[in-house]
Amino acid sequence: MKDRLKLLIHPAIAIAISLAIGALILLVAGYDVGKAFLAIWNASFRNLRTITTTFNKSSPLLYVGLAVAISFRGNVFNIGAEGQLLMGAVFATFVGLYLQFLPGFLLIALMLLAGCVGGALWAFIPGYLKAKYDVSEVITTIMFNYIALNFIGYLVRGPIRDTSQAEPQTVAIAKQGFLPSLIPGTPLHLGYLLGIILAIGLFYLLFKTYIGYEVRAVGLNKSAAKVAGINVQKTIVGTMLISGALAGLGGAIELANIHYLLEGISPGYGFTGIAIAVLANSNPIGVIFSSFLFGFLNAGATSMQRSAGVSASFVQIFQGIMIIAIALASVNKTKLTKKIKKTLSQDTTKTREVE
Repeated sequence: MKDRLKLLIHPAIAIAISLAIGALILLVAGYDVGKAFLAIWNASFRNLRTITTTFNKSSPLLYVGLAVAISFRGNVFNIGAEGQLLMGAVFATFVGLYLQFLPGFLLIALMLLAGCVGGALWAFIPGYLKAKYDVSEVITTIMFNYIALNFIGYLVRGPIRDTSQAEPQTVAIAKQGFLPSLIPGTPLHLGYLLGIILAIGLFYLLFKTYIGYEVRAVGLNKSAAKVAGINVQKTIVGTMLISGALAGLGGAIELANIHYLLEGISPGYGFTGIAIAVLANSNPIGVIFSSFLFGFLNAGATSMQRSAGVSASFVQIFQGIMIIAIALASVNKTKLTKKIKKTLSQDTTKTREVE
């Protein structure tokens, strides 16, 4: 029991160490550490509006975190959540632009569905190549990220560009396609609540259903899963489809939040999702909290620059430190997990001997 608690404490220690190192860097650089952290705090939790803004910034991170988490559970390293999110946004854009005659609830539903389809399609080819020919999904998904990014650049600079704007972007989608606010007068939208529900549903899927059992079995040992009668190739492809659909849904929701497509619709959400999933130990419920942590940092970045004179890029440095600390904690956690399994195995053997 004590060792199991240590497994939960490791991420907290990693975050605390990251905070300490971040504070040290600020101090060495000559900044007021207290003022900088206070600025982040005030920008995120000062009043209802800042709190809801923090939740709003966590929304896309929640979806990509879930997408990466389920792929990690299946031992598929989906580095392409960024591209899948972008393609989800592209598919949702076409629905939002060309089906403007539909009523609001139907238009939003179709936009979200289109986002899922776009993300899943973008994940299918890397998943199929991995399952069928054991092609590294790390390489293929990274390549697909660049294709998606440049495809958006082509769209917003060419066929669907809003020529009335200086910056390359599309015209706004139909107004009834905007996500409704959960709390009137605040930026918190329905998409965040949907993400929470999805996280709970994904937890149930992974740990309470046979599909989740197959995903986890393949993730732990493909050979053993095959002997147990699990179709490994089908499970890998299915895992990638679910992962891509989640990331694509995040792209559709982000589009319905900012209302038009542009090249910078994602400042690297998909890559941040990797850190979020690692911090949460690929647990969907944990992703809710880890995505909120990164949303909190992003929400405070601009305020820190304005109030304390610290570059907003420091937040990215801080996130990088956090990822390294978490990675180191994961190494220790792996050793600890092996120790726990060994202890449990010994206990089981002793019990059988007594019986």
